[in-house]
Amino acid sequence: MTDAREKQKLAGLFVDAKDVDVRNASIDPSLSKVWSDDATGELAVSLERVLFDGLLDISARFLEPHGFSLNLENLLAIIDSMRLGVFATTSSKPASDGRLVAKKLMPILFMHLPRKNKIGPLLQRFYDEIGRYETELGRLQDMESKSKKAMESAIRDESGRKTAELLRHENQSLREELAKMGKRLAMAEGALRSVPSSSADNQIPVGVKSCVVRAVRPSEGNVLIKSGDNQYSVPLKSLGGLPTINARALAFHEGGVLRSVWVFDPKPEPFTMLLADVVAIDGRRAKLRFTDRREQIVTLTGNDHRIIVGGSVSATFAKGQLIDLVAVTEGELSNVADSMYDKQTKRQLEIMFEGGSDD
Repeated sequence: MTDAREKQKLAGLFVDAKDVDVRNASIDPSLSKVWSDDATGELAVSLERVLFDGLLDISARFLEPHGFSLNLENLLAIIDSMRLGVFATTSSKPASDGRLVAKKLMPILFMHLPRKNKIGPLLQRFYDEIGRYETELGRLQDMESKSKKAMESAIRDESGRKTAELLRHENQSLREELAKMGKRLAMAEGALRSVPSSSADNQIPVGVKSCVVRAVRPSEGNVLIKSGDNQYSVPLKSLGGLPTINARALAFHEGGVLRSVWVFDPKPEPFTMLLADVVAIDGRRAKLRFTDRREQIVTLTGNDHRIIVGGSVSATFAKGQLIDLVAVTEGELSNVADSMYDKQTKRQLEIMFEGGSDD
């Protein structure tokens, strides 16, 4: 490992508590990234990018792009090197103990690509187990050879027939034990050569393709999705939130027709839904008064055939931009209000447990 100050110049990467004091640092999402150093083979990824992923899946993502086979030996080597650390920005003034002082940080998972001259404890235990199998196999083969010779000698001697029978039973027992050990060794060597294939439950269903968000148009109420060589205009409201440009997504196609899109990295920013009374209508514009007495003039959307002065509406916003406006009857008003309250409560709980802020 290079020293802490050199790491700071490279990527703000710290994987040893003796290098940086993080006690008073705060989480900074802008430090989220995937980092690698081709010269040293060191790798790092922010924890929130790999939440709920298995260690084998995370390891595989780094091994294949760097030219390593997905075999058990390489997987154990990269898992051996895994450590928790941080990407951090530091203060120019060091702590009293000489360490750098982190101001902002993002927790990371640090690892190292497999090295022939570096064997970790987990990989060493695997090598030791293979060695024990081979030693035991050699011992059993040697015992079988000695037993066979002893049996042949006893058969030649008429007086040793009983001894030969006993040796024959012992030889049969050794053969069975040898066969079992051979199977166990074959299984271990097979696991070393290749990683078992994923179960069908982890395969992407037919018709689902990866895609990316290319444009976000709140004023027009749609987003542009690129899937392969094709581009699609998708209603913004169907995504359940406001995505960011270049966000990754999955598109479900059926019969050559795009049926649905799910944006997952990063997750779309949830819409804001508010209840309001219609105070006035002038052509295509309407004046709304919300429950907090705040008033706003909006341009009517396509779902405005039932919007009248004195009526109630459900207004959907994305970063202050009106996405949809739907008339709400008096009978529906209570259910809509309850639904909005439940969504607001859920959002507040998410913010509380994620440590974020409701900006």
